Amino acid sequence: MATGVAMRPYGATTRAIHWGTALLVLSAWVVGSTMEDSPRGGSRDLAMQVHYSLGVLVLGFAGLRIAWRAVAPTPQAEGTAWQRLAAMGMHLSLVGLTVALPVSGLLDRWARGRDVTVFGGLPLPAPMPIPGGRWWGEAHEVLGDLLLAAVALHVAAALWHRFVLRDGVLQRMLPWPVPRATR
Repeated sequence: MATGVAMRPYGATTRAIHWGTALLVLSAWVVGSTMEDSPRGGSRDLAMQVHYSLGVLVLGFAGLRIAWRAVAPTPQAEGTAWQRLAAMGMHLSLVGLTVALPVSGLLDRWARGRDVTVFGGLPLPAPMPIPGGRWWGEAHEVLGDLLLAAVALHVAAALWHRFVLRDGVLQRMLPWPVPRATR
């Protein structure tokens, strides 16, 4: 069911933000999933600092994405009304989760009276007393699971567009040019 219509790709900046965010989220998830199993000590402390640093970068990229979208609108959405609505819902979910997840991680540390140390020693102290204690940690874990599910659904939808619909939607966001013959 290929449309044969050439879709306008996303710009290089949008694609760089998208794939940079994906790499950061994946890295933060891998480190976060394994750091709790490390014995207490220097290697665990380092893993936690790497996880926090990656989380701050994810938050920064989410802010960059929001700002960039405000000044550089994306190409026209393609597909049926329900597909455009689903794409918008997924986009909003992913952006919202890439903000909420690192914020909940920061709030977890701060609510338990701990600073967050990032990028080799830069402390991020709590800006004010944060209530909630361990509740923020539980929220962080749930939001992480939700982000993982949203990313899986996002990837499945991209692959569906590529291999079932063959409509060129995936190629619009790939970080490399796609020859016309494979579209």
